[in-house]
Amino acid sequence: MPAPYPELQSALALFLDRLDRELRESGFSGKPVQMYLAGGLAVNYYCGTRYTGDIDASFSHRILLQDDQLVLEYRKRDGSSALLYFDRNYNASLALLHENFETDSLEWEGIGNEQRLVHLRVLAPLDVAVSKVARFSAQDRQDIRDLARVAGFGIEALRKRTGEALLNFIGNHTPIRTSLDLLERDLQELETRSPPPSQPGESLT
Repeated sequence: MPAPYPELQSALALFLDRLDRELRESGFSGKPVQMYLAGGLAVNYYCGTRYTGDIDASFSHRILLQDDQLVLEYRKRDGSSALLYFDRNYNASLALLHENFETDSLEWEGIGNEQRLVHLRVLAPLDVAVSKVARFSAQDRQDIRDLARVAGFGIEALRKRTGEALLNFIGNHTPIRTSLDLLERDLQELETRSPPPSQPGESLT
């Protein structure tokens, strides 16, 4: 699995430390809160293909977050200043997500989950791809290609998972099916360029 940018992971760890401190100071002593990461940071975790500063995530509990906790300034490797911030506009209820996205998510290992009351988990590669089919910007399309290349899934797996997700959504499904038709060409082209994984069990899906 490609390593994410080290300074970005360090900044994310500091962000989690803030949340942990807030929960402890509030007196919370229950089971650790699960934080489910989607969006560009999830792509970065699996692929290491691009830099992003926004945190798209949902939680297993409802949490009151103060504005000063949602933005973290840090330094990139070149010494320039960067911001890591929690995107309040992200809403798991509106995003295209499979009903099992939480149980199928993967723990972000090596970021110190065992030390905190907030445990960071990352949506499985296929579920990250499904979440990007609905918006389908140029960046989303490239992210899906990168996820397919690294995780080893093809268009049929993406169609199946997206179809299962759509069973729980009302509204116009036509744009999503159009996006899948466009992705079919992308992923088939990718398959012709890249040999399939030698060990299917190693697939991240």
